[in-house]
Amino acid sequence: MNSEFSAELISRLRKYADPFVAHPPSIISHFSGGAEPYFPFEIGSDKGLGVLLLNAALYAPGDEIRSAELISGLYSRMGDRIFKLNRIPFEELRKNLSGLPAPSDLEGRKRVPGILRSVCDFFYRTGSLGNWLKGDGDWEGKVLNLSGDVFWMGKTSRLRTKARYFLWLTTFQSDFNSKYAVGENFNWPISAGHARFRLDFMRTRGKNFTENTPEYRLQFFTKLARETFPSAPWRLFLPLSSYLKPGKTLGFECRRIQGGCPSCSLAMLCPSSTQLKNGRK
Repeated sequence: MNSEFSAELISRLRKYADPFVAHPPSIISHFSGGAEPYFPFEIGSDKGLGVLLLNAALYAPGDEIRSAELISGLYSRMGDRIFKLNRIPFEELRKNLSGLPAPSDLEGRKRVPGILRSVCDFFYRTGSLGNWLKGDGDWEGKVLNLSGDVFWMGKTSRLRTKARYFLWLTTFQSDFNSKYAVGENFNWPISAGHARFRLDFMRTRGKNFTENTPEYRLQFFTKLARETFPSAPWRLFLPLSSYLKPGKTLGFECRRIQGGCPSCSLAMLCPSSTQLKNGRK
């Protein structure tokens, strides 16, 4: 079968992705068995899925840790009432949010109470999130539902990243593969790291207008993910979203997780690694 991706790139991508298994998103570490457990229920339970949706509704690249700390901190203060925020007075919610980590941008901070209450409205209308996910198997339809029904979750976005990010977070269930076969054919989220990766490794900015559209990029990385991990394409999101993503140590998230460029399987093909060897940043 012909492929637009070289066998060498696919092989190196698989090795590059391996270390990320030990570095799940911050919110996942707060479930039982994680490094800092806050939630006394499983990720795949209705409450666990509810936490993931609350977290995803606040998702913004670079703010993942803040949103996870906000949701876990709010749960420590309110317990299961966090799933009924649409039924408590607005001011009570604002009081419970006081002092918790918040989105880095001012407008994002203002929207937090409304976003969380809107998610809980969705819970009220939908019922069991587990049953909703299993439903008709049309996850693209579910992306549209989430984006349209939850405040500030991407109603006008062409990529609908927050909704796709929520569905990606559900893959951290231990039995995800057996429960959701639809995951093998779903269009998983993409990020700014994906765009950097495509530019650096495919040596292209898009040959024409069509290749520069969000829809084209989504399909492009869907193909790459399926070819890299045929039975688990969702595994490629975190490695690529971390590519040259600014971090607190070693300059970039990819370097932190790889332990530096010399140990990275992509180093021989990576322009940034080459510049580092030449003494440039």
